[in-house]
Amino acid sequence: MSATMLKFIMAFIMVLDHIEFFISPELAAFFHLISRPVAPVFAYLAIEGFIHTRNQKKYISRLYLAAFAMILGNFIINNFVLMDPGFFVRNNIFLSLALGTTSLYIYEEYFKNQKLLGLLLIFLVLIVSLSSEGGIFLVPFMLICYINRDNTKKRNIILIMITAFLAYGSYGYLMEMNIESTIILLGFGADSLFFIAGIPFMYLYNGKRGLSNQFTKYFFYVFYPLHLWIIHIIAAFNIIG
Repeated sequence: MSATMLKFIMAFIMVLDHIEFFISPELAAFFHLISRPVAPVFAYLAIEGFIHTRNQKKYISRLYLAAFAMILGNFIINNFVLMDPGFFVRNNIFLSLALGTTSLYIYEEYFKNQKLLGLLLIFLVLIVSLSSEGGIFLVPFMLICYINRDNTKKRNIILIMITAFLAYGSYGYLMEMNIESTIILLGFGADSLFFIAGIPFMYLYNGKRGLSNQFTKYFFYVFYPLHLWIIHIIAAFNIIG
């Protein structure tokens, strides 16, 4: 499966995760659970983009530009359109992807020859990622996948071990809960699955870009913020229902 096809599939699944305003908590939790592969797949494809781009600095700069454009867009939508914190758009995966690819660049440029400086710079990126959407998971995930890109078995073992550590004890009392509460807990507590959720799709990826034109190149940059703004505006003004 090409990168373009994977992006379109993940975009559709991503929408399901963001329509929680209009559906029951149980269904919202279920959609949240099945959408766990979205961020790691986009992160994995960002790694592929970083590896194959002719200009890594330009590639990273484009992600930062998209991130800052969305920060500005969120500010305008939140403060001049929505004006209700309950409906504010706080998502910005572009910033997390930009920080992730920055960590890859640091690894290549500094860590191999200046380990102490490289570690310090990557640590600073991790600190900054605490304030970005899923960044505390996404940046380490990208580093693990990039460093072990030629050893998928080792990569998978590391990702599974991290997932087991994060999930340990999280669901120990599920058997004592009713089915509705169990679904909600599994759904909204599924972030611990982040590190392994994308593995099956990594194997579906055939290493090819797929259809490549201006539309496919910039589709996600436009679709991602636009669909969030539209959903939140519809919810805030009760346009549906």
